[in-house]
Amino acid sequence: MQELQIPNGYFQLWQMFLSDRGLDGLQLDFLQDYHAQLRHVLNLPIDTQSPYTFFLEVIQRTQQHLNCPQLVFEMARYIRPEHFGVLGYMASRSNSVAEALQNIIRFSRLVIDGADVIPMQMLHQDKEIYLSWPLHNERYAMINELTSACMAHLAKQIFPASLQLLSMQFAHAPQMARYHYEKFFGCEVSFGHAQYSFVISSDSLDLKSELADPSLMQLLLRQAEEAIASKPSYESLDQHIHMRVAEYLRVQNSVPKIEQIANELHVSARTLQRQLNDLDSSFKKIVEMERMKRCDQLLQQDMQLTDIAMQLGYSDQSALARAYKAFAGQTLLHRKQQLKAPPES
Repeated sequence: MQELQIPNGYFQLWQMFLSDRGLDGLQLDFLQDYHAQLRHVLNLPIDTQSPYTFFLEVIQRTQQHLNCPQLVFEMARYIRPEHFGVLGYMASRSNSVAEALQNIIRFSRLVIDGADVIPMQMLHQDKEIYLSWPLHNERYAMINELTSACMAHLAKQIFPASLQLLSMQFAHAPQMARYHYEKFFGCEVSFGHAQYSFVISSDSLDLKSELADPSLMQLLLRQAEEAIASKPSYESLDQHIHMRVAEYLRVQNSVPKIEQIANELHVSARTLQRQLNDLDSSFKKIVEMERMKRCDQLLQQDMQLTDIAMQLGYSDQSALARAYKAFAGQTLLHRKQQLKAPPES
């Protein structure tokens, strides 16, 4: 499985942060072991990608030695479209917020890429728009914070004084004092959600950009499509169905039927089941696994067990408890206590 890849533009942001403070990242003693690799990455085109684990190590060491827990926010203040490559230029030249968001959803792999990545989704709830994506793994907390901060700051440049962020929701726990989050995003910031979300007003979708350039957008669109086409495919059939079932449970609070998923894939339910059988899987297994994952998420939100059972399509709390014990080998109450327990230091 390929490691998560992040844009080399992020290394450039790190270098700009240090440069403004009179520091040279290639001369810092605490990064001595990484000088050669850093020099290599910083000489690569800004729109190419490099491994996340290396970037994480550099950022963590920089935070520690400079005593700067809010480093990702300081770096994000330097963001420009070119740091996101072709997708950054597409966002800046889009005609409206709606068009910019559609491009971000469609071409997000050009910024963050890897087998763990699940595409962003745009959800409408009443008069609010949620641009959301799930928590892939706790070790990705930093890159989620940096990418969120860069997107928010770049949006202010493209749509100045008109695009208002209503709230910012993080799936992980705070990585620094809450003050730093609220100061940077300028809105309500909360943690421990089932997914990450930018929340904006639905009225914002029609906001126009003064930088819109339809002719250039056509060229950028072709460039982005060619770049995506050249990337490897990570998603197998069962991975796609896992993602779709998880979305039904998370967004619609309902358990999908195989006919619904089959219709989306333009095949019959029988054909889909046969294809899954060939992969030594089944729709029933996938649904049950995603129900249990969603159950863990809802337990973390301190939801009542009876409400969780109803949301996940079980007849009652006892049916949910039996299913969880059969799947995880432990009781629901024991799992709830585990999730509430503070992490070991």
